[in-house]
Amino acid sequence: MKFTKIFRILTLGAIVSLLLLAIPASPALAAYDYDIALDPEQGEIGETIDIDGNDWPPTLVIDATPYYSYVDIYLSSEDASEGDTIGTLAADDVNIYQKVKTAQVGTDGDFSTSFKVPDELKTGNPDEDVHGGTYYVYVTTYTGAASKDIKAVAEFTVIAGQIALDPTQGVVGTEVEITGLYFADREDITVEYDGGSVDIESGDNTTDSAGGFECSILVPLSTAGDHTIAVEDESDHIAEATFTVEPQIAMNVTEGEAGDTVEVTGTGFGGEVGADITFNDEVVASGNTNEEGSFTISFEVPDVDEGSYDVTAEDDDGNQSEAEEFTVFIATSVSISPVTTQASPGNVGMDITINGVGFEPESQITITYATEPIVVKTVTSDATGAFTATFKAPKSEAGAHTITASDGVNTLTTAFYMESTPPPVPELILPEADVKAIQPVYFDWGDVTDKSLPVTYTLQVAIDDDFTTASIVNTWEDLEDSEYTLTEAEKLEPRKKETPYYWRVRATDSASNESGWSDPGSFYIGGGFGFALPNWQIHLWWALGAAAAVGFGYWLGRRTVSRY
Repeated sequence: MKFTKIFRILTLGAIVSLLLLAIPASPALAAYDYDIALDPEQGEIGETIDIDGNDWPPTLVIDATPYYSYVDIYLSSEDASEGDTIGTLAADDVNIYQKVKTAQVGTDGDFSTSFKVPDELKTGNPDEDVHGGTYYVYVTTYTGAASKDIKAVAEFTVIAGQIALDPTQGVVGTEVEITGLYFADREDITVEYDGGSVDIESGDNTTDSAGGFECSILVPLSTAGDHTIAVEDESDHIAEATFTVEPQIAMNVTEGEAGDTVEVTGTGFGGEVGADITFNDEVVASGNTNEEGSFTISFEVPDVDEGSYDVTAEDDDGNQSEAEEFTVFIATSVSISPVTTQASPGNVGMDITINGVGFEPESQITITYATEPIVVKTVTSDATGAFTATFKAPKSEAGAHTITASDGVNTLTTAFYMESTPPPVPELILPEADVKAIQPVYFDWGDVTDKSLPVTYTLQVAIDDDFTTASIVNTWEDLEDSEYTLTEAEKLEPRKKETPYYWRVRATDSASNESGWSDPGSFYIGGGFGFALPNWQIHLWWALGAAAAVGFGYWLGRRTVSRY
């Protein structure tokens, strides 16, 4: 029994040994086609590629035990043939590669799998970035032991270049950053927009060693919707992406008054279509776009209340854009009535009415007059910031004067012109010419009338008719009445008729306009009594004296007659 058992063990060992020898020998002795097929035969980096193999060493199943057959799949930029070796030794034919997949072969000798196109070849040595061009798919096999021999070769084209846009939509003039990958290394690039060349505003003009770049362009004038941005290198590798143009409008001003003209510029609308401008939801102007979807349309600000309003543009294709709000304000202004000019001035004492709009609502308005301002009126503006005030033109010199209205926030001015016509020359009355004046001397002259009342007078007395500085005895200014009597302290020294005193008068109105001097009058003062009587009193005494003399003569005559 023991012998039988030992015999069985030896027999089983021999069978297993024979099987182990037979398993590797069987595929080696067989002839295989090693067919492979790629689907698709070109693609971008990162794209999934299907690969099918036919007539490869199969996986064997012996006594229900599988003996697997595998294939290794590589992508390389180096061109090699079937039978060449792939590895990292100097003797190997392919050293730059990337192992992309290991797949199991079925019992029928076929396999089916897929791989993604890598962006770098780094399994071999040296490493290399993948870019557009022709690459090679190599397949090796192993059944029990790995093989470096290339059994099948297929060409694969990496589609050159990929670009990404940031942003992918926007208005005309948007700066778009273009990031490019997988182009030919160290080559010049050109950028096109809808087939037309555009300038690179900033960034790279050439690819780097990995075929990448970053640059920016400005979106040119174009219609609303999708447009193609394309980048091409010197090897004719082209990548495209889509940018969506959105409509936009802008105004040349964003605030103004009713009646102002506003210019609206639009871009990114439909090509050669009608467009309407609306203000506060009302159409205020219409026009047409050009072939690039641009327009310039002007409108007049309607008569609306102060505030902010929406301005919108919409074309016949339904493209619409809203601008910044337009602010309507009532301009702060002042005006006076009557209006004065140098040719048509006003005068002191005349009524001036000032009107203001656009001031702070319900605020105190202070109105001042003249270069050195004096407050002539204070009023309160109404709820809309308007006010009206009337005041009399104050005493001031001839010429232009500033009228100012201020609420503490807004300050506006306007001009008032004061008249410059001098008043008439006064006419002298008393003392009469060449008569003896009685102390205290009384002076009288005619009243002067003028537009700018009141009028004041200046009186001068001199000892010669030229009124030289040395000869002037006294000057009295700002006399409000057309007469003046010397005070006790102002009595004049006696002078003979041959060397009289001279006197003259001039008038000054409230606009500081001066008349000429009157022609001088003359008078003298005799010595003796320390007082003087007015001429009318002298005439009265002479009359009384004459009457007394007549009476005395009459009495004397009668008395004489009665004696005889």
